Amino acid sequence: MSQTVTGVQRYAREILLELDKIVTKEDNIEIAINADAKDIPEYKNIAIKKIGKFTGNLWEQISLPLYVMKNRGVCVSLCNMMPILTPHIVVIHDVSPKANPSFYSCKFRMWYDFVFKLCLRRTRHIITVSEFSKSEICKYYKIGSGKISVIHSAWQHFNRIDFDENTLGKYNLNKNEYFFAMSSMSPNKNFKWIAEAAKNNPDSVFAVAGGINSKVFGTNFSFDMPENLKLLGYVSDEEAKTLMRDCKAFLFATFYEGFGLPPLEAMSVGATSLVSDNECMREIYGNSAQYINPYDVTQIKFDIEKNINKQIETLGKYSWERSAKSFLEWVKDESSI
Repeated sequence: MSQTVTGVQRYAREILLELDKIVTKEDNIEIAINADAKDIPEYKNIAIKKIGKFTGNLWEQISLPLYVMKNRGVCVSLCNMMPILTPHIVVIHDVSPKANPSFYSCKFRMWYDFVFKLCLRRTRHIITVSEFSKSEICKYYKIGSGKISVIHSAWQHFNRIDFDENTLGKYNLNKNEYFFAMSSMSPNKNFKWIAEAAKNNPDSVFAVAGGINSKVFGTNFSFDMPENLKLLGYVSDEEAKTLMRDCKAFLFATFYEGFGLPPLEAMSVGATSLVSDNECMREIYGNSAQYINPYDVTQIKFDIEKNINKQIETLGKYSWERSAKSFLEWVKDESSI
């Protein structure tokens, strides 16, 4: 609640919102927050406790575990990291820093690996978001599969977001005449694939939302900005939903994900998703998406095939309500140890 909402934070927020509907005050569930927490939802049955004077890593490693130990609680960490002193139940979305070390700074990798090696064997239970991510945790940290449960992400939060019918006019786009992506400069998001695809396909329009600008683009990729690539910058949730609905196809050329939520959001408003052909995406999207080679921009398909029935089938597999119920079962089981 003190961070920008990406897939990890979205998972935490939505699980908590659904948990609040199925627990009671007698279940004694608290959300501990620090001074930087913002946009805090109102809960009926979950209490909010502002604790400690620190923020960031210091809060997570000092204030939080001290509070848990003082109150003899069970610490549930929802966003990849965990306190070294109380690594009770933790949600790990992926182990990208271990699988893709070149994507991260040396300092971050060292801290990440230190905490994981110290804590994962001591956790009561690990929750992750896909079978692929589960296999990666087992492989890199030698954790037995019985200690890890898969509880998926979902898409129903998109139903709470309205469309903004002024969006296409604002960004000078025409309905069904552009490819859309939401990306960042994080290496695993593979923005370069989209940029190169736009350069090599000048008759098509590519629109990208996210924290990207032309100066960074030109510096990092050593070629001029293609005229058919529109960098929209940060867009609102309403604009993003509209851009997904009205695009020719949603592009997700990621190298590595634990789940990969944006294509599911796009699918929920009827968009065809073109996603990377890798193990995780195949697991989550099956034959409801079309697949691209994230290493080869020449293979982008322009003969978009929309399979509504398969998309509906995929959407039906994922539910925040069902995920929260499964989550609660594991938390209660492990809290009794």
